[in-house]
Amino acid sequence: MWTMIGTYNYLLYTADTSFVQRNWSKYLKAMTYIYKKVSSTSGLLIQTGTRDWARWATGSNNTQANMILYRTLLTSASLATWLNDTTGLNDTWLNRATDLRTAITKHTFDTKYGAFRDNATSTTLYPQDANSMALLFGVIPPTDPRATSISSALTKNWSPIGAVAPELPQNISPFISSFEIQAHLTVGRADRALDLIRRSWGWYQNHPNGTGSTVIEGYLVNGTFGYRSNRGYGYDASYVSHAHGWSSGPTSTLTEWILGLSVTGPAGRSWVVRPQFGDLKTAEGGFVTKLGKFRAKWEVVDGGYWIDVETPRGTEGELVLPLMKEGVFPSFVMNGKRQESSAVKIEGRSMRMIVVGGEYRIEVSE
Repeated sequence: MWTMIGTYNYLLYTADTSFVQRNWSKYLKAMTYIYKKVSSTSGLLIQTGTRDWARWATGSNNTQANMILYRTLLTSASLATWLNDTTGLNDTWLNRATDLRTAITKHTFDTKYGAFRDNATSTTLYPQDANSMALLFGVIPPTDPRATSISSALTKNWSPIGAVAPELPQNISPFISSFEIQAHLTVGRADRALDLIRRSWGWYQNHPNGTGSTVIEGYLVNGTFGYRSNRGYGYDASYVSHAHGWSSGPTSTLTEWILGLSVTGPAGRSWVVRPQFGDLKTAEGGFVTKLGKFRAKWEVVDGGYWIDVETPRGTEGELVLPLMKEGVFPSFVMNGKRQESSAVKIEGRSMRMIVVGGEYRIEVSE
């Protein structure tokens, strides 16, 4: 399923439809294979493999595996649309995703605790992976009160140097924590995301025995590098990778969630700018796709903020900008021209506006 999601990510950033089309028949076989594992009784995926990232227990109706299937179905539906499928795969996979979401919440969400259990039993294990993915993948929408409770529940695992994964006791996994920092941002908790980045990645970057430039596979809550020692790593701290690409979640998170610049259509033919400030005063970044350069910069100033956006001509994007006061339209100036409230849609603490690709200077104040 990660490979299938990776196929979506590849097409999203490259628009290389020919590669996906060449492998589409194999992709469909993969979907058939994995979906046959969904129980007709519970509606949950029954995981038959016994290995995953590093967690102690997998298999059966493991909640994390079901979260990944949900994401697989959604991204597959997008692929079908981008490939101009005419067989109805988009609707089929979206309907399956809806059914799966219902089954996941029915069988594994613990209303009293406010988070998902590790599987569809009475277990009291509330894993970091499944709950992070529940928010990030949209199993629980950000406006649902349960999203807030999940975000809060995840912080119960925090230590001064990172989030301990209950599904891998005493261990801190920057890989899974990469999902968690994004999960907090889905509910607008940039403060929590930045706090966790500083606790975990900041701790390692400043460690006298760290590399100072790359990221570590994992470590123990006591601050030693014996990650996963009693599970396959033979109590050999030198086995742990200190250049672990899967642990580099803050790189994309700071770009796509804090700066707020991300693509939503192949190679960025559609995109969104949705900044979250947290306690930061400024952020700047960008990237290039085959369509051209994407760049953004924002700065918080007295009484408001300003943001510069540059995207390729011929694309279309959505600006999702913070309001100064919830539900109140602010002073909104774009490229020197004041915008009226009729030009935007107010939703809670944000305002939304569709624009074509180009260069924009936006100033927002009370």
